[in-house]
Amino acid sequence: MLDSIKKRFRVMSSKTRIYLDENTNFFVHGSFDVVFASAVLLLFTFGIIMMYSASYAYSAYYEGSPTAIFFDQLKTSAIGFAAMILISKLDYRILNGRLAWVAFYLTIGVLCATILIAKITGAETGRWLDIGISVQPSEFAKLTMIIVLSYLMTAMRGGLRAPKGKIGTFNPKADSFAILEARLFKWARTPFKCCFVIAAVICIYCGLVVLQKHLSATILFFFMGYFMLMLSGTKKSYFIIVTLIIVGAVLIVLSNPDIIKGLGFGTHRITVWLDKMNPAYVDDRRQTVNGLYAIGSGGLLGVGFGNSRQKQLYIPELHNDFVFPVVCEELGFLGAAAVIILFAFLIFRGFKIAKECNDYFGSMLVMGVMIQIGLQVIINIAVVTDLFPNTGMGLPFFSSGGSSIISILMEMGLVLSVSRRSAIEKK
Repeated sequence: MLDSIKKRFRVMSSKTRIYLDENTNFFVHGSFDVVFASAVLLLFTFGIIMMYSASYAYSAYYEGSPTAIFFDQLKTSAIGFAAMILISKLDYRILNGRLAWVAFYLTIGVLCATILIAKITGAETGRWLDIGISVQPSEFAKLTMIIVLSYLMTAMRGGLRAPKGKIGTFNPKADSFAILEARLFKWARTPFKCCFVIAAVICIYCGLVVLQKHLSATILFFFMGYFMLMLSGTKKSYFIIVTLIIVGAVLIVLSNPDIIKGLGFGTHRITVWLDKMNPAYVDDRRQTVNGLYAIGSGGLLGVGFGNSRQKQLYIPELHNDFVFPVVCEELGFLGAAAVIILFAFLIFRGFKIAKECNDYFGSMLVMGVMIQIGLQVIINIAVVTDLFPNTGMGLPFFSSGGSSIISILMEMGLVLSVSRRSAIEKK
């Protein structure tokens, strides 16, 4: 039965030009990385408990039930876990081809549709798409960008690493994929041209998210691409130049925030962050200041689970982006340190899976996911501790949001798929 399905899928794959070698199955059987899966489960459990505590008062006041937000998160989490298990059983290598482009074009189409609908309806931002339920397409775009960049970096691996003036060695399946893509890969035969193609894809994602007036997501997409390209093995001199440009751009924006006027709340939030003592910004800084009160009042051991004072509507919608201050207040320094250590361990284990994977595409997928998780954790904690301007970046597994938790769990399934395939190859 399995052989019949496998043969039928190979015929279908050849017609749709999805690349599968003789050892590739649609499903992969075997054990995944139990340690990584345990870390995911532990972080999710810890996160959902703290999200429940953080949302309790807000949910009771605004939703009429103290558990409304909690149960909504559980429902979407169930979908996310089902997707994670399914993806973990798929052979991730089927994404290394036409499906990567399908994901790219579909994502671009959905993002454009979301922006267009927001323009027509007069919505303040174009971040959400209402299809019976509210979906935030940019959350799923993170996953598709990781897949597309991993595919491009694999296809152009030789070109990215080729010495100056020499033609790179390319993945043969990439050159025969389709007319447009074949011409693209034939053109990109030097490190600079390869980086240009990848940078163009990153800019497309960033540009569409900017049009949604989602500045924090734009920053995340940019640095996801930046660090993935850095780890791909391309020339270090390019990154020195880009890093200097980034530093210069940040300094210019901080000295004159009006430069980015029109990008959502970006300008005002930077101004408020820079001018902390201005009494005119007391209301604007209420969320951040009360978050700092929560962090500072936790002490070593905290005030006890469920006993946070700042969650009693002092911090607006803290279950979204400001869950971490509640962790600090209720569980103290030790609880906050435990959360950071858990994230650090998850990322370390993920990079270990990437290192042990013999497939370059699989390694890039895992590293892309770990880069995203790491960046979100750093940005979120930096925001709530007032090291960064308030950006609206959620803490993975902890902040509420259906699209966010589903996309993150899908990414975890992708990492487990890579670990499952690596375990089979070691036997």
